[in-house]
Amino acid sequence: MLPLIQREVVDKRRWVNEAEILDIFAISQSLPGVISVNSAIFLGKRVAGISGAIASTLGVVFPAFFSIILVLTILIGLRNSLIVDKVFIGIRAASAALILLAALNLGKTALKEKAGLIIALLSFGMIVIFDIHAMWAVICGGVAGLLIYWNHKEQS
Repeated sequence: MLPLIQREVVDKRRWVNEAEILDIFAISQSLPGVISVNSAIFLGKRVAGISGAIASTLGVVFPAFFSIILVLTILIGLRNSLIVDKVFIGIRAASAALILLAALNLGKTALKEKAGLIIALLSFGMIVIFDIHAMWAVICGGVAGLLIYWNHKEQS
């Protein structure tokens, strides 16, 4: 969903720029709930107030909800199908590619400074190598960014 949201609100509609969508995604990830729904609420409120937040939330939730119901209805009869198993292997691979694409696009905006790249690599290591919960990586990244800001502010 993130690449779709980014393409729609940054490239097509120009409601926000690359840096702002990165901030929206970061805040949305830090809040409880699904990042796409949190992002939709934030963007909808920003563009059209409370009614925009409600409309954008419904626009994100309902299509996914109805699609899942439809797919589950079809798949119940195909539970033990080898073909369905192979289809899901392809779907998982395509989903991973979309997540990687979103990460690369956001990385281009977020990682323009050496400090950001170091924080990203350390966060990746915390999560992947040391199996630390992503929430701690987000908190540590935020604290590191704040410390870097204070350090630059004192040097100025």
